Amino acid sequence: MEQRKSYTATLLLSFFLGGFGIHRFYTGYIGLGILQLITLGGCGIWALIDFVRICFNNFKDANGQELADYNRTLGLTFFYAWIVLLILSILVNAASFSQILKG
Repeated sequence: MEQRKSYTATLLLSFFLGGFGIHRFYTGYIGLGILQLITLGGCGIWALIDFVRICFNNFKDANGQELADYNRTLGLTFFYAWIVLLILSILVNAASFSQILKG
């Protein structure tokens, strides 16, 4: 029997390197990892879906096993951190765009 993959490692790989599909390689999905690498995480959408699924423990490894050591607090923390980063990114880009328009 193979050892289950770590939830924390998968979450961190998805958060920091999800666009490259590194979390897919780690969990045994080599073919999907290559596909995500080539498409840069499906232009980010596929990587985002994977990240949300991992945050809420709805992601299994290639053997169909759940990830080991699920930590709900850690998943929610990373999910909310991603939301905050997204909002900050939108605000900064909107401010930059308005400066460009002003001349």
